Amino acid sequence: EEEVHDHSSELPVYLFQTDDVVLHGFEAQLAWQATDELKATFLADYVRARLKDGGDLPRTPPLRFGTQFSYETSRLSAHLDIIRYQQQDRIAEFESVTDGYTLVDASVSYDLPIANQDIALYLKGSNLTDTEARVHSSFLKDIAPRPGRSFALGIRGYF
Repeated sequence: EEEVHDHSSELPVYLFQTDDVVLHGFEAQLAWQATDELKATFLADYVRARLKDGGDLPRTPPLRFGTQFSYETSRLSAHLDIIRYQQQDRIAEFESVTDGYTLVDASVSYDLPIANQDIALYLKGSNLTDTEARVHSSFLKDIAPRPGRSFALGIRGYF
């Protein structure tokens, strides 16, 4: 009598192997210092990863582009980041398409003049639009998306 084994609750086993690949891509960043306090940065990056014998390389990040705006004085700094991740549909066997998403983050920090110490009061907001975001290069993308909207208020000290 043949014994049946159910391994569905066990961890998956992966076998990785190397192969010849062809990579094409770019990374670009343009910074514009509009005033002494205001700076705008525009960025983009992309990689096209193919197996030399045909097919797409797994877990390749999609096209990403965005802007970062910064306002900084001697005591105050404020930042707004807007980054777009395009859909990744150039996928390998056993992968699934990852939808595109846009993340919006903002932060404000104010340096406090307390007893000659480097102390700052800050407020930070992440994923302000509460977008469901899944990182294509993550092994856990289907079960663990990026965190939703969050806020942090705190005091930071440098010693």
